[in-house]
Amino acid sequence: MGMVINSDALIKESQIRFIQQRSKKTVKEFLLKLRGYKRPDFNRMILDLHKLGWTHEKIADVLPVSGASTVSEWARGGIPNYENGDAFILLWQMETGVKRYPREGEWATYQYNVGQLDMFN
Repeated sequence: MGMVINSDALIKESQIRFIQQRSKKTVKEFLLKLRGYKRPDFNRMILDLHKLGWTHEKIADVLPVSGASTVSEWARGGIPNYENGDAFILLWQMETGVKRYPREGEWATYQYNVGQLDMFN
């Protein structure tokens, strides 16, 4: 009696290996992109709005958040959920007129004028 090899099993194994290699490559690409990602600098944006006369209470009234303590938490380094963060970024962009929002670690590389700073130029 001769030995019979099921070729379907070999094909399935190679397909599974291909899928695993492709997913490993996708994960590796994602991790490389994630390494360069810098989250928005909410503290800097809150300071910019303070220069324009906004208080934590005013910001909280405009945004869909529970109160000024939420905005204070963001100023201390807290991370807002996506909807609140996106609404805050839109508020900051409308008030400052700057389209590109600041990201963490860009204090020296990305400069812009906010409020009355441009009257001295």
